[in-house]
Amino acid sequence: MGTKPHMTAMLRGTMDHLYFVDIWREMHPTSTTFSCYSPTHGAYSHLDRFLLGNDGSLDVRWVDYQVRFLLDHAPLLLECGTHIPRPAIPLWCMRLELLGDHEYSCDIQEELAVYFSENWTAAHSRGLKWEALKVVIRGKSLAKTYGIRKKLDLELAQQEDTLNALQRQIDNGGAGERELSGAWSHRCPVE
Repeated sequence: MGTKPHMTAMLRGTMDHLYFVDIWREMHPTSTTFSCYSPTHGAYSHLDRFLLGNDGSLDVRWVDYQVRFLLDHAPLLLECGTHIPRPAIPLWCMRLELLGDHEYSCDIQEELAVYFSENWTAAHSRGLKWEALKVVIRGKSLAKTYGIRKKLDLELAQQEDTLNALQRQIDNGGAGERELSGAWSHRCPVE
């Protein structure tokens, strides 16, 4: 019984149309190794395959059939990496200290309630809803951290102004060290 030529032609046509390659055959173009032996028909077949896109996004290190042992099929193993660059640091991660901020927690809870009421329908997949939900949380977190940063920058600028004014007083013989240390006592407790 052997391979039916029209089935092989149909498989190759489909693979070409979808830009798939049989990676084992690409790496072993002249090999006569087969994945299956049919004792009934006395035939060897190449049934088991890894079909990969030929876009070059995977770095296939090796692919080969293993020894058939008590089975009619040989396992086909593949080892590969990827050419897709991974950032050394995450592009964004949530500042966990925000979860301890009561105002933020209330804001995010309200934002999520609005999100669920407006978007949680059966019309969209769970995966799409999850990705959109992460965007909502990320946006709220970025807005909050920007607000915190802006407030801290303002406080820092005010403290620098106060320090500069006190330094000018000291330089002009006005204020002493006691006034300078008193200006900062509420921020830096003495241990």
